[in-house]
Amino acid sequence: MKYQIENDYLKVEVTELGATLVKLIEKKTNTDLILGFDDDEGYINGNGFIGASVGRNANRIGNAKFELNGKTYQLTVNDNMNQLHGGGVNGFSFKMWTLKESKADEVVLYYDSKDGEEGFPGNCHAEVGYKLDENNLIITFTGTCDEDTVFNMTNHSYFCLGGDNILDHELYVTTDKYSPTDEYSLTLDEVRDVAGTPYDFRQYTRIGSQLEKLEAGIDNNYVWENEDDKLMCELKNDKFKLSMYSNLPDMHVYTSYNLSPCIGKNGRVNKRYSGIALECQYYPNAINYEKYIKPILRKGEVSSHYMKIKIDTIK
Repeated sequence: MKYQIENDYLKVEVTELGATLVKLIEKKTNTDLILGFDDDEGYINGNGFIGASVGRNANRIGNAKFELNGKTYQLTVNDNMNQLHGGGVNGFSFKMWTLKESKADEVVLYYDSKDGEEGFPGNCHAEVGYKLDENNLIITFTGTCDEDTVFNMTNHSYFCLGGDNILDHELYVTTDKYSPTDEYSLTLDEVRDVAGTPYDFRQYTRIGSQLEKLEAGIDNNYVWENEDDKLMCELKNDKFKLSMYSNLPDMHVYTSYNLSPCIGKNGRVNKRYSGIALECQYYPNAINYEKYIKPILRKGEVSSHYMKIKIDTIK
């Protein structure tokens, strides 16, 4: 089942499978700004978590285990020796979500994750909301649980503002800190300055010019480490500017290097550099590191975060 919401500026389509964002259409130009598929089968068989709501935990947990309240939890492994995006076929991205609320400009879906699912403790109730406010799409992630658990959701859309790839797009990121990764793309317990590196987007910079300096594109976390409302980045070409706001601590930028060629919406081929994912989330593997904000949802408490995507047309 798919749900459509719209206003004078934007039209959005969401499917129950993975609470996935299927379409983000700027109405004045009738341009769809995200990658996707024509049916659920594409999302099930495709790679890259395209458009999905990712959870319980976005990004990687090292060695697929963590300690909480003195107990070690072994998670399912789906990415070398690590767990990626909450697990394999049983992660949030591949579950059928249930409609909670539907309005002309808003839809809310929920999923109840059982204790032990993918190795995580507690029965966790998760909600994802999509709401339009003028030229903004606001995505909210809310969670409660009957035990202390990990809760760190994001949306994994791949943005492309026109053309077949994002090489000529320009990116601006509002922090000067990023984190390196190991050979398996696990974010290290190390924060570096972007100055003098291909990860420097402190001013608008053509993405392709930076990717030329890297063997496997950008697949790295940018670091703010606060839960303030903030502009995290802007992405633009000659037609649109996309601004990303969030109160999540950090943002992972992925330029789709490992996206396997597959047929997407309207016959378009999704492949390497076809889109860029801007994944607002907690510091990857923070549950196993000491100095970062930990994505711990305490029993009986409520976790609530948002991503706000603002779309402006360039005249």
